[in-house]
Amino acid sequence: MPAHSRKRRLRATLACALLACVLASAPVWSACPKLLMTAGLNIHKQTNPEQAAYWGHTVGVQGFMVNYIVGDWQTNVGTNPNGGTWKLLRRFQSLYAQQGVTDNFIKIALYKGHDWHSAAQNQAALRNLAHAAAMARFAGLKGLALDLEPYAPTWGGAAGGPELAQTVEAEGRKIGEAMHAAYPDMTLIILPDVRREAEHERKSGSDWAEQHHGGYQLAPAFVQGLLSVPWSQVVIGTEFTYSARAERIVPFMHDASRRYLDADDAHAAPRTNFSIAPGLWPLGPTAKNKSARESPAQFKRRLKVAFDTSKQYVWIFGSSSAWQKDGPLGPVPGPVATSFQQFVDAIHDVRASCGAIARPASHP
Repeated sequence: MPAHSRKRRLRATLACALLACVLASAPVWSACPKLLMTAGLNIHKQTNPEQAAYWGHTVGVQGFMVNYIVGDWQTNVGTNPNGGTWKLLRRFQSLYAQQGVTDNFIKIALYKGHDWHSAAQNQAALRNLAHAAAMARFAGLKGLALDLEPYAPTWGGAAGGPELAQTVEAEGRKIGEAMHAAYPDMTLIILPDVRREAEHERKSGSDWAEQHHGGYQLAPAFVQGLLSVPWSQVVIGTEFTYSARAERIVPFMHDASRRYLDADDAHAAPRTNFSIAPGLWPLGPTAKNKSARESPAQFKRRLKVAFDTSKQYVWIFGSSSAWQKDGPLGPVPGPVATSFQQFVDAIHDVRASCGAIARPASHP
């Protein structure tokens, strides 16, 4: 073979080898994130093929943080897989996954206060959250979404002060270990970004905490305990992107990442399985109002930035039934916003655009 031919073949071989290395070393999260919805769904009324098709195809979401299963830390779903709630959740997952709504989570909130001084309450919370994790595993869900917003005093005020930080962190670690033992491969979603909320509270002063059920003072300690557990995936859902301009979403997400991935933090989340999920709130300013909070064009721009930046998930706060005409949640009955179809089109356009970019084979 002539020398110049051998050189061309060698260069081609090296180029192919380099490309193979680049593709092999590309992060597994280079594909598009998935779009989740909070609220908007009543699992007891909407576990049927028609509703699954509506959410999966008409709206285009790929998962829910499911309410009305484990409403709070005081709810115990038990351990019987033949129980009605267990079977309902499994049927929901099966029907919705067939329509592309695959990444579902049990959402557990703090609608009732918690007394960290009470060994009985601490043990009950540990048991109940472990049972919830076991049910999520049985039903085929991705995991749990812990909503740590204090709808009742939990992280301050009547619940206690900074003297409880070590206790709360220890209980957070125990609860995390119990959930992890029940579902070792689960993904844990934590919302909101409690470290950011605690910073905001400190800057705002004591009045802010008093107006928000005692505030978030103890929440970072609890999350620190949770993050000491070797989770398969951890996702922090930030609410500071709810109404942020498109150009502010990336800085907000980067700031959130730094708060949890500080190398000096001995309890920092593992870098390989951690991500920030930006939350958006485009429709339904109140539970009794389905109107738009922004224009469809603004939503599309913000959603695209969120998709371009997010590693694993983007989520929408679906206020009541704002995403569905005559849905099972308030206001019922009621039409959706006049521009509703444009919001749905924005979801499909952004997802399609992201999918086209994420497939290397579609590019020369």
